[in-house]
Amino acid sequence: MLPFVGGVEDGNDLMTAQPPEVERQWAAEKRDFVSDRRDELADERDVAGAVRDMTADARERALDRRERELDAREAALGLSRGAAATAERDEARATRGQARQDREGSEVERHAAADAREEATDRRLEATPTTGLATAFATIAENLYAADTYDAVLLRIAETAVSTVAGCEMASVTVSEEGTLRTASTTDVAASAVDQAQYDAQEGPTLDAVETPVVYAQSFPDPRWPTLASQPADLGAHSAASYRLGSTGSATSGASVEGSLNTYGIEPEAFTDEAQQIGLILAAHASMAAGAARERDALQDLADNLHKAVLSRDVIGQAKGILMERHKLTPEGAFDALRLASSRLNEKLHAVALDLAETGELQRRDP
Repeated sequence: MLPFVGGVEDGNDLMTAQPPEVERQWAAEKRDFVSDRRDELADERDVAGAVRDMTADARERALDRRERELDAREAALGLSRGAAATAERDEARATRGQARQDREGSEVERHAAADAREEATDRRLEATPTTGLATAFATIAENLYAADTYDAVLLRIAETAVSTVAGCEMASVTVSEEGTLRTASTTDVAASAVDQAQYDAQEGPTLDAVETPVVYAQSFPDPRWPTLASQPADLGAHSAASYRLGSTGSATSGASVEGSLNTYGIEPEAFTDEAQQIGLILAAHASMAAGAARERDALQDLADNLHKAVLSRDVIGQAKGILMERHKLTPEGAFDALRLASSRLNEKLHAVALDLAETGELQRRDP
């Protein structure tokens, strides 16, 4: 696995100045990627070949059926085909039969080749754990993005941390909203309690990770957080690894995510370098998924508000039309009448217009 790099301020630093063994590992993964792509192309060729064979088989079955129909018609009419024509037709049938056998043989070879490629892929995955990890994270990313809402994504992030990061027994997601931290999702009430202890103390790995890619506490108490002291251990978390969550939404929605993914172990030093590296990768996936979900929710809210605005405009237009027709008012005069009624009744303009559209009368409040 890639060695963990502590105290990194820029995630791009993970991609530079790596030891030779890491460079060799990356080269091996590149070869695996090329092999996988080659296998994909071979599978596509096999599918195309199978389709061609099916088409050829269908065409030849049609020819065979046509010849049998001709034979039956000739027999019914008492016609006799010449020896040369009969021999030619028999030869054509034999040729088609041989072609079918050849295609069947090709299909067997394709299946054997596909099985061999699958076995080779399995061997590569076993020999290269990082590639296998990438496959696992592809599934994780798909599950995260499939969540319906922002809150559902945050819950899946916490649940995925428990199932993916070795040593993690409980997890939570902290979000920062207008400078205030809160636990948005959790897998255990104890994790929420540990989060709250850090909020109250105004220090701890959860808070530091809002600004730092990864913060690891091997055990509690930790001299970095004297006020927090041993409270996490008293609540059941004897070690912690927190990861920054951060993504920026589009300029249209303004949706953004700031916070941390918090993983807690029930034993001191629960998280190895490898586990922390996996957590860092998970946090990167989670940040993008959470940002996408929040932006999706923001855009849905915008669409709902626009829909309400359109409906409100239509209702006001209907009410203006009633007043214009009934009192021979101009559009401006009708709107002024609605506005004055809204002020007199101390109700929103839309409510006054809706009432007029439904009842045909401007309601008057009794003095």
